[in-house]
Amino acid sequence: MNKAARIFLVFLGLVFLGGALLLVVVNYNLLPDLALSLPRWADEMVTLATAAVLFLIAVIFIALGLRSAGRKPGNALLKGSEYGEVLISITAVENMVLRVIQQTQGIKDVSRQVTYTPDGLVVRVRIRVMPDITLPGLVNDLQNRIKEYLEEITGVTVNEVKVMVENIIVDQAVSKK
Repeated sequence: MNKAARIFLVFLGLVFLGGALLLVVVNYNLLPDLALSLPRWADEMVTLATAAVLFLIAVIFIALGLRSAGRKPGNALLKGSEYGEVLISITAVENMVLRVIQQTQGIKDVSRQVTYTPDGLVVRVRIRVMPDITLPGLVNDLQNRIKEYLEEITGVTVNEVKVMVENIIVDQAVSKK
């Protein structure tokens, strides 16, 4: 979210907050002159409920506007160096994972997801494998290769590599018999 959008969200939140406060002031007649110039609501509960809804909307808008300001991009890894910051997109890291998987014999289909946590990268891989392959050996080798490759190339710690074997690819000629 860009800076203008964040400023707009905070401004909109403040407008809603002002509206909620105005409804409370009118409801409790805290400023008698103002209350006379505004039409009275028929029901105090409706006024308070409306003020509460406006207040919640205001809090959400302000929180969204302020929260985004302090965050680094969610789709990039931040790596500091002596010359400045280096951003590596999550998509680039996912493609690095794909490269390692494609070089592994016996794996045919793959989906991958990389998330960045304070402890390091968490890689989730879903694979379909060829039949008659020892799964524990394949998965262990794949986890080690992904971890070593990413740490070597990106310089970021890989905290976890989770592999899910979704299916075994059955030869279509065998399955039709």
